[in-house]
Amino acid sequence: MKKTLKLSLSLLGNQFLASIGGAMCILFAYFLAGDTITAHVIFLLFAYPFFIYIEYRSAFYHGFHDSNRRNAPDSKSYLFKGALAGFISAIPMIVLIIVYVVFYDNVFVSQSAKLYARVIAMYYNWPMCNIFPNHTLEVLLSSLAGLIVFPMIGYIAGYKNFVISDKIYKALKITPSK
Repeated sequence: MKKTLKLSLSLLGNQFLASIGGAMCILFAYFLAGDTITAHVIFLLFAYPFFIYIEYRSAFYHGFHDSNRRNAPDSKSYLFKGALAGFISAIPMIVLIIVYVVFYDNVFVSQSAKLYARVIAMYYNWPMCNIFPNHTLEVLLSSLAGLIVFPMIGYIAGYKNFVISDKIYKALKITPSK
């Protein structure tokens, strides 16, 4: 459990890092396309893959260094460790979604919760809430999928030592230079 909590703190830090990266993409997308839906799509295309990469790599690293990988190779306990760590790291976002839903009639509280959720997950929520302005709850709920699924996939890949680039090199019969 200690390693899962360590991974969840790492994932939470990566979410913060991705939000800072998203904040830096705002000006770039604005200068490229102004305040249009195209700018938000460009923003999403730059910020979200960065988020996916850092979450996946962090979970991959922790899965690769899991002690059960060598001690109990037939154990299936690794399957949901990444998802559990992702869920733990998503608790601030879950709290904001609950506040948004419970206080939906109170405009000040619900809009404040929405604003904080957009800032916390700027890499996804900011452009998606502007692309789909009438579907805020759906966007907030869909942001939880990335917080849980990508760490789970990364942890499983790390545990099984499944490196995607190695499979691509093997399929294309390319020998990587050292």
